[in-house]
Amino acid sequence: MPSRAVNTDSRGRGFARAAVAALVFLFIPSLVCGQEMRTEAMFAQWRVSNQVDVDLFAGFLQAQSLSGVIELHQLLRSASSWQQCNTEPFAIPPKEQWAEVVSVLRLVKELVARGSLGRFEVHSAYRNAELNQCAGGVPGSAHLRTFAVDLVPLEGNDPSALLCRFWSEHGRSWNLGLSRYSSGRIHIDTSGYRTWGSDHTGKSAYCTSAP
Repeated sequence: MPSRAVNTDSRGRGFARAAVAALVFLFIPSLVCGQEMRTEAMFAQWRVSNQVDVDLFAGFLQAQSLSGVIELHQLLRSASSWQQCNTEPFAIPPKEQWAEVVSVLRLVKELVARGSLGRFEVHSAYRNAELNQCAGGVPGSAHLRTFAVDLVPLEGNDPSALLCRFWSEHGRSWNLGLSRYSSGRIHIDTSGYRTWGSDHTGKSAYCTSAP
């Protein structure tokens, strides 16, 4: 009898979380006219069902003095196609990949401090294997196996020249992977010194001035 009661409670909690997610995200488009709709308010609602895990992750970033580099609701955005892929709009990377998160955030912090990157908004970060496949990501994507951010420059600024100069001069020491896709999003990771383009190969490389 006790074990049956525990299972019922577990199922009840699962149904409750699913119900909350459905109420929060039903009929909310991820992008409207190119504008990201996964707002801080939407994240706050999602956080209610993921409070413990989010707090652990946020506390880890704070301990690394990195909590302000990228706003948390942006840093935890999954793929923009989360609705089409029938998954959640936000995702916390596995704990074994948090060191990679630190590496990327330290890089972004350095880019901003140097003036190589102006104001931006992150539209996509960690994805699990199922979402990465559904979203059209390559099998070995850094979004899946380590950590990466896809960001959009704000206020019409184009940081390409400055980013590629940094990639050429300092990218090797940062293990910087840098690309820009046809959507205009800029991909940044620290999973290997390389550059590529919209076809995911070096043929359309974003930066071509490697020393």
